Amino acid sequence: MADSDTPPEGESEEVLTQEEIDALLTSVDEDEDGDDAGDIVAGIGHVRAFDFSRQGQSLSAGLPLLNVIHERFALQFCESIFNTLRCSNNVKFAGARGASFTDYLHTLELPTHINFINLQPLKGIALAVFDNNLIANATSSFFGGSMKDEVVGDKQDFTPSEMRIGNMLLQSVMSDLQLSWKADIDIHPQAKQTETNPDFAQLMNPAEQLLVNRFDIVFEGTQGVFELAMPMAMIEPYREQFAVTYQAEKRDDQGTWAPVIIDELKTTSVELSSILGTAQVTLGELLKLNAGDIIHLDMADTVTLFAEGIPIFDGEYGAFNDKNAVKIQHKKHRP
Repeated sequence: MADSDTPPEGESEEVLTQEEIDALLTSVDEDEDGDDAGDIVAGIGHVRAFDFSRQGQSLSAGLPLLNVIHERFALQFCESIFNTLRCSNNVKFAGARGASFTDYLHTLELPTHINFINLQPLKGIALAVFDNNLIANATSSFFGGSMKDEVVGDKQDFTPSEMRIGNMLLQSVMSDLQLSWKADIDIHPQAKQTETNPDFAQLMNPAEQLLVNRFDIVFEGTQGVFELAMPMAMIEPYREQFAVTYQAEKRDDQGTWAPVIIDELKTTSVELSSILGTAQVTLGELLKLNAGDIIHLDMADTVTLFAEGIPIFDGEYGAFNDKNAVKIQHKKHRP
């Protein structure tokens, strides 16, 4: 006996009922009208175009806080170069550009001091790159030589002395990066690997997109270039934070001159004064006053101490060691 639910032989089982088919046809007709389609897109959210081939340019253009961090680093690095080389210099943030890892390596000459560094907690590996001119002139200045506008470009590698100077500059860069980023993200740079031949610097995916930040170091009569190349994947998780124009300052460091200024301020003389009492008289009474007349003062229980006219303490008037004195009771709270 055949099951009542089993379709007859030769006939296919209907997956959709006629009512469901009519409903689908009706929804298709409504989509073709365009009205409901617009409502669906509006419900999903705003759609914006994104060009993956120009990811670096679109990302760097909308990150003003990241540019502020780089300006901060330029000031720190300028001071570090002066302390290391004892020569005047000026470090300027020259802007950022986007490039793939392979394309960026093709722009580097031989030799170049290429350093792969971690910037924990930022994910990925960044590149700290010193060009040949910077390393050669920094080495010459460190050992008392003169700087040249153009360095001979036919050498294949750095000398041991130049490698030492490059490592010294790298330590300064990592220290200055930590200081300049501290107000926004507490990073901890660590050196991972150093290469001098761009052909051997293959520690990243060739298609990895980089944001290359250029810093021009100008000496007397010559200059060099330092570049910090950061993967887009390293920056993207913090994009909203970097898009903020203003960030509250949280830095603990106060610069080289701060302790000197604070010590000098501590020895500055400040005039303290207080009003013990007041009296109110008429103009007629004031004109009648003569030598020896007594004016009765209205005195409060506490007196106020002023520093250069600014109220800072409340105290009690009295005497100490046979001298008039004010005993400080509490500090005034200024709005």
